[in-house]
Amino acid sequence: MDLHQGLAIGPCGIEGLVSAYVLANAGVDVAVYEKEEQLGGHAKTVNFDAVDLDLGFLFLNPARYATLLEMFDSLGVDVETSDVSFSISHDKGNGYEWCSQYGFLNYFAQKKKLLNPFNWQNLREIIKFGNDVESYLGSVENNPDIDRNETLGQFTKSKGYSENFQNTYLAPICGSMWSSSKEDVMNFSAFSVLSFYRTRHLYQQFGQPQWLTIKGHSYFIKKVRDVLETKGCQFKLGSEVQSVLPADNAGTTVICGDGSEVTYSRCILAVDAPAALRILGKQATFEETRVLGAFQYASSDIYLHRDGSLMPQNKSAWGALNFLNSRENKTCITYWLNALQKIEKTSEPFFLTVNPDHTPKNTLLKWSTNHAIPSVAASKASVELGQIQGKRGIWFCGYGFHEDELQAGMDAAHGFLEKKSSYISVGCVIFIEKGGRIFTFKGNMEKCPLKTVLKVHKPQFYWRIMKEADIGLADAYIHGDFSLVNENEGLLNLFRILVANKENSAASNKRRTWWSPALLTASISSAKYFVKHLMRKNTITQARRNIAHHYDLSNELFSLFTGKMMQYSSGVFRTGEEHLDVAQRRKISSLIEKTRIEKWHEVLDIGCGWGSLAIETVKKTGCKYTGITLSEQQLKYAQEKVKEAGLEDNIKILLCDYRQLPKEHQFDRICYERCCYRKERGWLGERKNFY
Repeated sequence: MDLHQGLAIGPCGIEGLVSAYVLANAGVDVAVYEKEEQLGGHAKTVNFDAVDLDLGFLFLNPARYATLLEMFDSLGVDVETSDVSFSISHDKGNGYEWCSQYGFLNYFAQKKKLLNPFNWQNLREIIKFGNDVESYLGSVENNPDIDRNETLGQFTKSKGYSENFQNTYLAPICGSMWSSSKEDVMNFSAFSVLSFYRTRHLYQQFGQPQWLTIKGHSYFIKKVRDVLETKGCQFKLGSEVQSVLPADNAGTTVICGDGSEVTYSRCILAVDAPAALRILGKQATFEETRVLGAFQYASSDIYLHRDGSLMPQNKSAWGALNFLNSRENKTCITYWLNALQKIEKTSEPFFLTVNPDHTPKNTLLKWSTNHAIPSVAASKASVELGQIQGKRGIWFCGYGFHEDELQAGMDAAHGFLEKKSSYISVGCVIFIEKGGRIFTFKGNMEKCPLKTVLKVHKPQFYWRIMKEADIGLADAYIHGDFSLVNENEGLLNLFRILVANKENSAASNKRRTWWSPALLTASISSAKYFVKHLMRKNTITQARRNIAHHYDLSNELFSLFTGKMMQYSSGVFRTGEEHLDVAQRRKISSLIEKTRIEKWHEVLDIGCGWGSLAIETVKKTGCKYTGITLSEQQLKYAQEKVKEAGLEDNIKILLCDYRQLPKEHQFDRICYERCCYRKERGWLGERKNFY
């Protein structure tokens, strides 16, 4: 038997990879076990007709998948917007069909149903349902004494929902997601099911917030592996974990199917609850058996196919997610991959159907998977997981949908490190959402009196923040997505808190550990994701995306108002009537004079724009000049101008983020014209001769 001082993770799906990524970055010696010959669990990509299809991460809620988005940013994996409209089809369209994609118009996709009173009653109950869900979850989350054992059936009865609403709205969605009958659905935990509805905006039929899909699909698994290998992570592929036993020396022994045994200091079981109990066997404690045994699972058959009969009959009712319900209340869900993953028009659409009542025509692939049932017992057990985590050097993660697994993997890693994530360090920010949910974020500096309270009016608020951070905050304020309880001091205090936190983050940059800003434990709630992104660093991926949206519009456009010098910043004018080109030349001359550049100097220009400063500086001084930009349009223009000026031996223009410059490359002068407000102070603090 081998002895190993590190930590074992296995079997390793996406939740295990997240744990490994977190721990390896913290310097922990990690060994990853996986019974298959490849990593990633369900996160897989297949190719048909030269089209890549992601069968793992179909779509991402930016508020719920915050942890994964942070991981993508750090790995340079891009995401793009996705259509996550949904539809319901009852009895192959003979009952009714409607789709959320085009709002009220598509609710009556079947025009003949326009005068049906049942449809109007259903619409009223759907709108009422959204308000009731917000109110119920808000009261439960803000009052720990409220009993969470209420079933969905008890909730619908107490709120007076009709049988028609239950049969045509609740049952199709819940039955499709958890492969259950209406009777089983009504015995599910109300808190768990309604939380699921909220995080996926399933009760928000009209004007849904934007969702995301991966650009490049599940190949990001390879990137994760490459990073982990550089940090010394061991991968034991084709090694099925048979059992994990507490060792005599306070470690844990991992035994594989081939009979090999290795003892580690600690272990993370990244599997579902039944598998964890099977691996622990008779060594499972009473508490582990009680808590993990409360999670029950159901099996589902999944088909990748091109059979349009498993979609709504009316094409105007097609959504990205299609919940189908038969007259016998048999349910299934069909994902329209072309809409979800922005696949260009193909000869036939690609569909993914879970538990159809017959084998689809043109089936391309079939597999099975297990998923947790949101029972009342499971809801209670999820709260009690902390009672067994790490008690014998063993952590557990791997339940629910992908986002639940990701969160569990992150929590397990932080539990091992005995670290807690924080969102702000200075001041106090409180969010009050529609429906009464309250989120409080308080810094650990108790002497700071700054406090502000925001009222969130529209879900678009979170999307704006996710896209553009502090610029998105300004847009959200202008569009009335949120307001301040104290209009006089609230906004001022909010800005003070933001500035104080960013300054505090920069000051502590050298002494903080790897996990403090970049890969915090993400929360399910949109509010926590808002705070996280507002305080975030400007990542390399995000910076490139922001620049492309602006500076890559076209050089012709910018030439209309920047003059012959193609300078975006203001010139130095002596009179109001002076020509722009004269003012820009004066500004450039002033900059060259202030930087005191000599012929033997190596100069770096961060954000060199269209190259005017580089060309004029080299003409005057003869120095060596490197300009960097993130705009492909600026790069093309600047390189052409350098060539025209015959200065290619002295000037290099590169498409590069300043944080990717080789550290060993030294410069005598660094020019950083006009763009300090969008950069990282921590990086600048290490540089001298900065202008």
